[in-house]
Amino acid sequence: MIKLEHDIYDLLGVGIGPFNLSLAALMSPLKSTNSIFFERRKSFVWHPGLLLPNAEIQVNYLKDLVTLVDPTNPYSFIAYLAKQKRLYRFMNSRFQKVLRAEFSQYLHWVSRSLTNLRFDEKVEDIGFDGSSFVVSTTARTVRGRHLALGSGLTPYVPECARQYLGENVYHSHDLLNHAADWKGLRVAVIGGGQSGAEAVHYILSDSTNLPKQLTWVTKRNIFSPMDDSVFANEYFTPNYSEYFFSLSEDKRQRLLEDQKLASDGISSDLLESIYKKLYIYEFIEQYGRFFRLVGNHELTNVGNNGNAISLMLKECDSGEKHMCTADIVILSTGYDWQMPVYLNSLSERIPLNNGRFIINSDYSIAWDGPESCRIYAQNAARHSHGIADPNLSLMAWRSAKIINSIVQDVVYDLANAETGMDWQGFAGKTEEETRYVACA
Repeated sequence: MIKLEHDIYDLLGVGIGPFNLSLAALMSPLKSTNSIFFERRKSFVWHPGLLLPNAEIQVNYLKDLVTLVDPTNPYSFIAYLAKQKRLYRFMNSRFQKVLRAEFSQYLHWVSRSLTNLRFDEKVEDIGFDGSSFVVSTTARTVRGRHLALGSGLTPYVPECARQYLGENVYHSHDLLNHAADWKGLRVAVIGGGQSGAEAVHYILSDSTNLPKQLTWVTKRNIFSPMDDSVFANEYFTPNYSEYFFSLSEDKRQRLLEDQKLASDGISSDLLESIYKKLYIYEFIEQYGRFFRLVGNHELTNVGNNGNAISLMLKECDSGEKHMCTADIVILSTGYDWQMPVYLNSLSERIPLNNGRFIINSDYSIAWDGPESCRIYAQNAARHSHGIADPNLSLMAWRSAKIINSIVQDVVYDLANAETGMDWQGFAGKTEEETRYVACA
């Protein structure tokens, strides 16, 4: 067993993705608070199967691990560029958005720089001894006052497709781990979100390797662009997250549906690029119409059809069913949350609501242990804190909220974050604050 630096840690982190990496980076200046984070992988990886050529992150690069709560922190994206001696080149390149590959390099640099991260250690079990959490990894047993769960979401595969997963049927998160040999084959992409669009764009990127037939299916009526307008971006602010948390469960659910395209649409540039490629292939290079773009349909069944794969697609409105045959099926069907296996020993002490954690305002979850020992959940609060929760936009703010809660003091000043919207309407406004509105 590996010797421990502390008999008991203030925080034990499970999983090292961007969210717990943000938490670790923002804890690094705190000399009186100690933490340790564990990750089963040998080094930091961020969606390696989707690091496609020219793929971009969908948020501003200032929404990095630390900047929006502590611009002076040494682990910002700007600090990374400066350390790599390419800050001027980055500015002069005039990127509208940061390439996902470069942001992944930044995250990897931070993961190598922090001293409180332990890779190649899988957390196998978490117990509670009455006064602290006891985490057992493949290399040690360690005690801590608080937990931060950052193991992330799980790629969602429709039940009808699970038995066929393999080289020819796979989730898009694994795209680059499969051979990109489409030539002469029938390829079906199921899912009309950003990852589905990126898969289609990748397939169309090489004119010498085009499929015989490309079918792209979405449950929506059309391949819809992301709503990243200035007011829609207000959903990704601390003030809105706190307002959303104050609402009833029913209203939250309605708003999540209404705001879906603000988080789950396709970037307009990517849609335009796909449309142009299809035009060029069909009319300029005269490949003909080798593609089918199908809206308002969902996958309901998968089967074998000789050497190919049969897909049953149901029209969402009428229920009418259609059969499609493919040689390769890429499932861009999103991600969902599952109770981590390492919480099995605590599962009876953690109540769920509709299969999800009950989340407090500080991102701690309800459980029957003492208030002095809290469990914080990263990327598990979309239902309670809004559509920004799985997004990079608020990760620094959420990490700072968690740190303030752990320390029980204002380590990071999060009060009065600016916003362009009055989410509460006129509630609590003085006459002076509303008189111009009243005259309008």
